Amino acid sequence: MAQSRKHLPFELYLALRYLRFHRGRTFLSVITMISVAGVAVGTAALVIALSLMTGFVEDVRKRIHSGSAHLTVMSLLGDRQFDDVEGLARQVEAVPGIRAAGPVLYTHAMLTREDIDSPAFCELEGIEPSAHARVTLEAGELDPFRALEAPGSTGRAGVVLGEELALRLAVIPGETVRVFVPRATLSPWGPMPMSRVYEVVGTYSSEHFQEDSQRAYVNIDSARRLLRQDGQTSWLEVRIDDLRQLERMKQALRAELGSDWLVVDLIEQNQDLIKALNTEKLVLFLAIGLIVVVAALNIVSTLILMVNDKIKEIGTLSAMGAMPNGIARIFIFQGMVIGVVGAALGLIVGATTAKLLQHFQVIKLDPEVYYLTHVPFEPRLSDLVFVGVAALLVSLAATIYPAWKAAKLDPVEAIRYE
Repeated sequence: MAQSRKHLPFELYLALRYLRFHRGRTFLSVITMISVAGVAVGTAALVIALSLMTGFVEDVRKRIHSGSAHLTVMSLLGDRQFDDVEGLARQVEAVPGIRAAGPVLYTHAMLTREDIDSPAFCELEGIEPSAHARVTLEAGELDPFRALEAPGSTGRAGVVLGEELALRLAVIPGETVRVFVPRATLSPWGPMPMSRVYEVVGTYSSEHFQEDSQRAYVNIDSARRLLRQDGQTSWLEVRIDDLRQLERMKQALRAELGSDWLVVDLIEQNQDLIKALNTEKLVLFLAIGLIVVVAALNIVSTLILMVNDKIKEIGTLSAMGAMPNGIARIFIFQGMVIGVVGAALGLIVGATTAKLLQHFQVIKLDPEVYYLTHVPFEPRLSDLVFVGVAALLVSLAATIYPAWKAAKLDPVEAIRYE
């Protein structure tokens, strides 16, 4: 023990000694324990809160990734539509790291059942079924788009609806819907919107509510005939081999295609939602962070009481030659020890609690209301480091005034009244 003390600076040795439980000074010891507990509770609350928001952000990211192309290529020329999509697709697929590419002809549309007046607005996409499946589906997933390759059982062209959209229209496979598009054709009664009756040949679930409630798919040749846009394409959807290389592949594709083409990734297309969730995460951090600030006030009060209790010892140390900076460091070390112990306990408790909440799915949700079966928690190392550093900085700031007060004590005045 004596040997280990020789390796400790006297300021740290005294700080640890002052923090021990001393008989006759139970009040100070209890206040110290409360300070440690305050930092621990605040840190744990921050970890759990950030894990909650990270879980929601990651869940949204997964839902965005599910059933979506990784990259989208659009023309910057004219009205943004283009032809010769086959040549563009071959050029894109020749880039190393690109798995597949498929064309899309896009338009807004309105769907109605023939027997019920229940219109629903949607985003209608004309696709090449086999290419779209390679772009949006994982290996082994059921391919609902294959039904678009041939007419339905009634001989009509087929349409695949998002599950939520089908529920809103109250249709099932085998029934028909009329599709109206924002194009007009002349008739004896004046301009009339273009429309066509399609047979519902399937439904599609992507775990992305917005897509499932607004998206309808038809064969691209049928969409071109409906819109009278022969050979036209709105954009090219692209899937890459490794989603972790998304940014690099986006830049490589931009370099390959040149300035006449715009390449955007799926995160950019949903950046408003991601920004909103990240803003909520920041606000939640600031709100829950007040608990750590309150814990820091406990550290301040603890150290001030400690300074008042140790006036004689401080005077003796000063009389023996201890510098004011050394006296200040004693109480800075005290506050930092409280902060380190509290932060470590809080990180362990918070991370463990978040993992258990996620593993056992403790907080259940109604999927019909929230589109989640449980509240997701995802503790991240970066969040743990951030919270730990923040707790230590707040604890360090709490030591400044008590340490300054101790350093300013006059040794003669400190000893005179003892």
